[in-house]
Amino acid sequence: MFNPSRLKEASLSSVQNQIRKNSNINEDDLKHIIETWWQGGLPYLTLNQLHVSGLSIRLYKNRFKKLGKNIKVLNDDDHGSVYYRSRDGKNSKMITNKLGTFSPESFTNMLAAVKKIKASNELGIKVFENHITGGTEVEASAVEDSLITLNTFLQGEFLDKKLEENPKTAAKKVKVVMRNFPKLLNLLIKDINTEVLKKWLKTKERKLTQRQINAAESRWVLKPSTLKEAICTIMSCVQLAKEQGVINDHDLYTLPKFKMDNEIIRYLSQEELRLYRTMNQRNERKLKLRKSTILHRQERNLIAPPQLNECAFADHVTPFIILFKETGIRPGTLMNSKWTDVDFESRFFRIRKSIDKRSLANFIPLNDLAYATLTEWRKHYIHKKCSRLIENKVDAWLFPSPQSPSQQLTTIKTAWRSIIKNAEIHNFRFYDLRHDFASRVMMRTGNIYLVSHLLNHRQIETTKRYAHLMDNSKLLAVQTLDADRQTGALPEFMRKRGVISQD
Repeated sequence: MFNPSRLKEASLSSVQNQIRKNSNINEDDLKHIIETWWQGGLPYLTLNQLHVSGLSIRLYKNRFKKLGKNIKVLNDDDHGSVYYRSRDGKNSKMITNKLGTFSPESFTNMLAAVKKIKASNELGIKVFENHITGGTEVEASAVEDSLITLNTFLQGEFLDKKLEENPKTAAKKVKVVMRNFPKLLNLLIKDINTEVLKKWLKTKERKLTQRQINAAESRWVLKPSTLKEAICTIMSCVQLAKEQGVINDHDLYTLPKFKMDNEIIRYLSQEELRLYRTMNQRNERKLKLRKSTILHRQERNLIAPPQLNECAFADHVTPFIILFKETGIRPGTLMNSKWTDVDFESRFFRIRKSIDKRSLANFIPLNDLAYATLTEWRKHYIHKKCSRLIENKVDAWLFPSPQSPSQQLTTIKTAWRSIIKNAEIHNFRFYDLRHDFASRVMMRTGNIYLVSHLLNHRQIETTKRYAHLMDNSKLLAVQTLDADRQTGALPEFMRKRGVISQD
C-alpha cells in the first residue's frame, strides 16, 4: 500500500527497512507511516494499492490537521486524490488518470471502475468510466484533460520527475511556477496554451516613451532572465504532461524567444587590493573582539568561547570568499562540500555529481593561495565541534554553520554586503567573483575549453561570454589604422599634444 521510492525521498529508512513492498500493512504500521510523513517536508504521501497495479491514493497535508496525537481530516469526503496509471491498449502510451477525490466511501466505486478500465485495456479498447459525474464511457485522454490541473500535476508528476533529475533544484522549479503563475494553478493543463501565456506576458510589460524605445530600454517590468526562467519552467511542466499522456498536445513552442544580454561580465582589477584590505581589517577586528570577550568572561568566572590562537581566521567569511575567488566553484557546491572532497596530497578539490548544479562531477586544482587557505581554515575550532556533533566523522562539513555546526553553511550575503560597502566596490555581486576567476584564467591562458572545464559548464556556448578576453586580433586590426594614417591627418589637439606619433 505504499511507494518505497516515496519513503526514500522522505528519508524514512527505518520504516522502509521494516516493511517490504509486497507485504500487507496493518493499521498500526499505516499509522506509523502517516505520522512520520506528517513530520517530514513532503506535501503529500502516496499509497500504492497492491491488488490493482497502477492504482494509488495521494494524501495531501493541507487536507488534514493535527489534534493532539491524532491527525484528523478536515473534510470527510475529501482525504486526498486517487490516480490510476496504465498503458493505453491502442498506442501503448503511458497515461495517468485522476479518478477523483478519495474518501473511504468513494474508493469502492473507484476500484470497480478501475477494474473495468484494466479489463478493457487488456482487450485493446480505449475507455474510461467517469463514475464521479455519473457519465458513461469516454476516451481516457479527454477525461484526463478535463480533470488534471496545473497545480495537481506540478506537485505530483512534475516534482517526482525533477527529484529524479536533480533533487537540489526540484523544489525551486516548482516554486518558480507557483510564484509567477498563481492565477494559472487551478487552470486545467489542457487549457494552458500560447494565448494564456501571452496574456500573462502582457501584464509584465511597461509603457515606454519614444525616447526610452530609442535608447533600447527594457520593455519588461521583470528582468528578461526571470521571465525566461518562468516561461521555460512552465513549458517543461506542460511538455512532461504531454509525454506522460496527460494531454494530447500543446502549442507553447510557438512562444517568442527571449533575447538575453548576458555578455556583460564583471571582474576585479584595481578593486582587488581594496577587497583584501577590507577583509583583513574585518578579520583582525573579529579576532580582537573574540580576545576581549574571552578575557571579559574569564574575569567574571563565566563560560568563555574557545580560543582562536591556532587559526588565523576569525570565522568562515574570509576563507570562503578566498576559496570561491581562487577556484570559481559555485557557492552552493562549496557550502555542500565536505573535507573528504579536498585532496591535500594531490592538491585537488573534488566536485561531487550529487551536489553540482548541473550534476557534473569534476576535479579542480588548488593554487597556492587556495591550498594555504584550506590548510589554515582546517585549524579552526568549529571543525572539532562539528565532528563531535555528527555521527560519521568523514561527513564533516567543509564550512559548518556557526549557529548549528552539525549542518552546512547556507549563506554569507550579509557579511559580503558589508565588505563590498566598506571596500567602496560598486556594482559587483558576490557571484561576480566566479566571473573574476574565469576572466583572469582566460586572459592568462586564452584557452576557452580549459575555462569551460574549470567552471564545470555542460556546454562550451556558456563559456563563450569570456571569449572576447582572449581576442587580441581585433585590437591589432584597428591599430593598423594608426600605422597607415597620413601625416597631419589628426585633430589639432592630438597633434599638439603628441598623442599619436607620426614619424
